[in-house]
Amino acid sequence: MSETMTAGKLIDLHDIGTDAEPKPKLLIKTEPMNVMRLVLPAGKAIPEHKAAKDITVQCVAGKVDFTAMGETMTMTPGKMLFLPPGELHSLTAIEDSIMLVTKAN
Repeated sequence: MSETMTAGKLIDLHDIGTDAEPKPKLLIKTEPMNVMRLVLPAGKAIPEHKAAKDITVQCVAGKVDFTAMGETMTMTPGKMLFLPPGELHSLTAIEDSIMLVTKAN
């Protein structure tokens, strides 16, 4: 098992640093999964794409319009969704947002 963060240590999902537009950050990498924090400034869009394996997406902060399976849903803190492999999806940040993405390996 290789880890980006040390096992058993707290990860502050709100500590995004000082970059004007922070890049996605891989927080945990293990054999069965990767966990990534995605910071989206208001107005930032990620065009339609798909993942090769199962993913979950959770809104930690902000508000994001998430389009998948023919429906656009507004994600707010505490909301989470699951997508099966190959499902096309896109997202647009309505407010400055932090998303947590877990991908199966």
